[in-house]
Amino acid sequence: MSHCAKENFGRLDTVTVRWATAWLACGCFIAGIAGCGRSGPVVQYVEGIVTLDGEPLEGAVVTFRPTSGGLTAAGTTDGAGVYKLNALAARRGAGTMAGDYLVSILKWKESDGAPGPQPDPSDTAKFEAWQRENLKAASREPIYIAPKPYSDVKTSGLKVTVKKGRNSGDAFRFELTSDFKGM
Repeated sequence: MSHCAKENFGRLDTVTVRWATAWLACGCFIAGIAGCGRSGPVVQYVEGIVTLDGEPLEGAVVTFRPTSGGLTAAGTTDGAGVYKLNALAARRGAGTMAGDYLVSILKWKESDGAPGPQPDPSDTAKFEAWQRENLKAASREPIYIAPKPYSDVKTSGLKVTVKKGRNSGDAFRFELTSDFKGM
């Protein structure tokens, strides 16, 4: 084989490999989109409401942790206090697996007392004081809008059973109170 033929053969081989790789990647992508039958867990639709002292609690994270096996599911409340759960491996708003769950609800904001804008680093004394305040602010406990005990399944006292089918109504309504100290 001449030198020129070897170069062209090597080039064709590289082009062929690139095309084969591209087609393989496209095939995998299409197979991933189309799927191969049913994938993921079988989930049940879950929707509920969270209130704090009788008012809808917006922006709270509602988490269902299974009591035995299964997937954790979570949802965030909207302006009306409504949440729609989705298991970690499911479509958004799809729901969660049937079973018994312990529930936590978390709503907080950052502590007050931010140190303000950064001063000019050339003013060493002011800059170092600002850094100390910044570190203090970062280590402060957040301010819990919903009392902290609700944020842990061990202290919230909230339990629920998800059944096959649509799950909503009073069983999925959580009426929180500001004076709650935990179970």
